[in-house]
Amino acid sequence: MEIILYPPIAFIIALCVVYLFSMFFSGWAPKSTPNTEKTKTYACGEDFPAEKVIPNYEEFYPFAIFFTILHVAGLMLATMATATSISFAVPVIYVLLIGTILLVLFLR
Repeated sequence: MEIILYPPIAFIIALCVVYLFSMFFSGWAPKSTPNTEKTKTYACGEDFPAEKVIPNYEEFYPFAIFFTILHVAGLMLATMATATSISFAVPVIYVLLIGTILLVLFLR
């Protein structure tokens, strides 16, 4: 009976229960009708013509890299703090290197 508590088995059982639940109650759900107004662009009472939008990620990537570098640096410093054989200079040098990388990233 303990096999039910293993995460993959519990997930499959929960998935089956939810599927059966949705199939049982799907007959009571209201039927939808196709509506062309549903896909129209609408903002503050104005109709806007549909146009293709090209996203610009030029400003996003430096901040994404900044976020990644700082989180990896935090993880590294946290694991260095638990190590007993690392001298004090290693985390200090690591922080200086991270600071240099971030300066290069944002002062290009």
